[in-house]
Amino acid sequence: MFGSSESERQRVAVTLTLASGDMLNGHVFLGRAQKLRDLLNNPDSFIDFEKRDSTVTMIAKRAITAIAAIDLPRTDHLTRRANSAATFDPYHTLGVDPGANPGEVRAAYLAKARLYHPDKLASKDVPREVGDYMNAMFIRIQKAYDELDTTKIPT
Repeated sequence: MFGSSESERQRVAVTLTLASGDMLNGHVFLGRAQKLRDLLNNPDSFIDFEKRDSTVTMIAKRAITAIAAIDLPRTDHLTRRANSAATFDPYHTLGVDPGANPGEVRAAYLAKARLYHPDKLASKDVPREVGDYMNAMFIRIQKAYDELDTTKIPT
């Protein structure tokens, strides 16, 4: 896509199946009104493919046997909800009843923090969206615990 500017291109998450049987997950770049089939049917012999490590490589179209878009869930609703203090319920976030004692709150916090800690997936090859989600959830869990922790001495 030598003729299109960077601002006109959109990244689309895909799974490529190659003639060798290998499957690759990453992104291809489409023009504004372009569909995946248009990308494969244009006269170019190669497509730009962005691997998960953000390196871009060229793949010969003749080596591709299948391409499928990955339907990634949108995460903008997490940002809206996290920023809304009116809808933030620390009890719901930690999964405890409003009458929970400090020990139950702490146990729920530790369990959720272990589950959503961003470093848990640091050594794994996961999409950036998953890491962003884990980080957002961990921040919510920490905020909920800070609000419910009665053992802290006010300064």
